[in-house]
Amino acid sequence: MTKSAIQTIRPIKSEADHRAALAEIDRLFDAPAGSEDGDRLEVLCVLVADYERKSYPVEPPDPIEFLTFAMQAQGRTQADLAQVLGSRSRASEILNRRRHLSAEMIAKLSKAWNMPTKPLSAPYAIAGGMKRTVVRGVAALGLVLMLGAFTVGGVFWSFGRQLPSTADIANYTPPNIVRYDDSGRLAEYRRFIPLTSIPKHVVKAFLAAEDQDYYGHSGFSVSAIVRATFQNVGDLGSGRKPSGAATITQQLAKNILLTGQPPSISRKVKEIILASRIEDALDKDRILELYLNQIYFGGHAYGIAAAAEQYFGKDPAGLSVAEAAYLAALPKAPNNYRLDVPTNHERAKERRDWVLDRMAEDGLITVSAAHFARAEPLIGN
Repeated sequence: MTKSAIQTIRPIKSEADHRAALAEIDRLFDAPAGSEDGDRLEVLCVLVADYERKSYPVEPPDPIEFLTFAMQAQGRTQADLAQVLGSRSRASEILNRRRHLSAEMIAKLSKAWNMPTKPLSAPYAIAGGMKRTVVRGVAALGLVLMLGAFTVGGVFWSFGRQLPSTADIANYTPPNIVRYDDSGRLAEYRRFIPLTSIPKHVVKAFLAAEDQDYYGHSGFSVSAIVRATFQNVGDLGSGRKPSGAATITQQLAKNILLTGQPPSISRKVKEIILASRIEDALDKDRILELYLNQIYFGGHAYGIAAAAEQYFGKDPAGLSVAEAAYLAALPKAPNNYRLDVPTNHERAKERRDWVLDRMAEDGLITVSAAHFARAEPLIGN
């Protein structure tokens, strides 16, 4: 993409800007990844999502209206609901607001129809006669307004409805795995370690390398995407690989929920949607803990504990600042910086020193600490 093409993307500050952006997204929707139009589409999608997040605060839908709408969308009937709940009278009472959805019912619906539990768990009134009619009318109007708000961001809904649920992430813990290939060589090694056991300088190294605004964004970073796009424009013709703008939360979504999907504009949009959902479901420390235990570090190492052992023969608690910076340099291109490959050593040190400089620039370590760490030899296990 040319600089002039990037510069014509206006910030979305008004409804007119918003409508214009949506119209252009519709026009560019099938643009191939990596093309000028594809890059423009990605930036526009993120700007639209950010504007809608700020401009359209939406109250959660009424649970029964949400259930009814979901049943219609999935082609379900009252008989189907009765089968899930185990009672025809219970299904009738729920749909006619004569009974509350219990936690057990919500769990059954979530399991049988893959429905989110949060919208079904909101309180609602049990009404009868005219009152019931009025309540349902008001609830239906509220749902229409809510759907209207979401419709303006229909591109995100279109992707989001087919995405895997983030509900299971709340209880997910990366497994401990030791797996060997057919020849008896170690092929995969994972060892979970809680965030409280990872030193702060190790965490800081990853924040500097991967997501310096991690504690300030809500799953994705508009400024990072725009900044990366401008950088890619400047690198055109240089032979450098295009820079990404994925936050730690987006990387977690990609590594757990979007595994096996090749890079594309559609995957990037899916990452943004899932990252936002993950941020709603988990706190920042938990997301960071999952990320540090899930990512690939090259060789057979998955997660920070396995990586520290593979490259330096120690637990994360024993890592120096320089060693932490090296490990933080790996996720971008792990097999390009592996210390057990002799031809990688020079670029591995350059990448480590870049992380140390970022840590100092971001105020995560002092300039003198970065200086001494850069002087530390990069020697693996």
